[in-house]
Amino acid sequence: MAAAITKQPSHRFTPLFFKDRLFMTPRKKKQEQKHKCLVIGIAGGSGSGKTTFAKRIIKECAKMGIKGCMFSLDNYYKPLEHLPFEERKKYNFDNPDAIDSELAAQQLEELCSGGTIHQPIYDFKRHTREEKTTRITPKALIVVEGLYTLYFKKISSICDYKIFVSTGMVTSMLRRVERDVKERGRTIEDIKKQILATVLPMYEAHVKPTMRHAHFIVNWEGEEIPSKATVGIVRMLRDHFRRPQDKA
Repeated sequence: MAAAITKQPSHRFTPLFFKDRLFMTPRKKKQEQKHKCLVIGIAGGSGSGKTTFAKRIIKECAKMGIKGCMFSLDNYYKPLEHLPFEERKKYNFDNPDAIDSELAAQQLEELCSGGTIHQPIYDFKRHTREEKTTRITPKALIVVEGLYTLYFKKISSICDYKIFVSTGMVTSMLRRVERDVKERGRTIEDIKKQILATVLPMYEAHVKPTMRHAHFIVNWEGEEIPSKATVGIVRMLRDHFRRPQDKA
């Protein structure tokens, strides 16, 4: 089934979706870009495909000469080296309090202002930060992605456009299981407990409600990357960078 983009109310613009194209109604007021770069925020539940979707947007924009980088909130989980390893395994990583949102917002703001940052790297097997960091330089396009991109006001307010990726729960959880086994060294039993104890409750309580802040909702069903939604978003970004006021 093809992906669709759902209309969301916004004080900035009114998006309309007709079959496989994204149309924008004329703006009453010129939308002002907040920073030197354009910031896209992508949120969604665990396993929804937000990271894959973010990477595809950056890749497609690069083909048009628009350089972009990804700013993942997964890098900003709080280090847990002060806890015994068994306690770390029980930690609720799906709660927004698990994210160091202050550091994330600070580094995002610095990057958007033209500065270079040294982003932390999180070790999901040891549940703490690595000693090394990743050097990220500013780009014309910055794509912020994570469970709580639209939850934290300091981060959400930096985003010029906000997207929520909505995926069926069965598909999302299957992706979560596959990822946690392959990339994070978890057992099936541990993953099952985590999904029931924290993943699903936290999604309903904290992640899903942020959908109302999105300008666009991408409904992703199946395994294929939603090409129609991708094309619509990329066209919007292409048109933004072609605007005369951005070239002045």
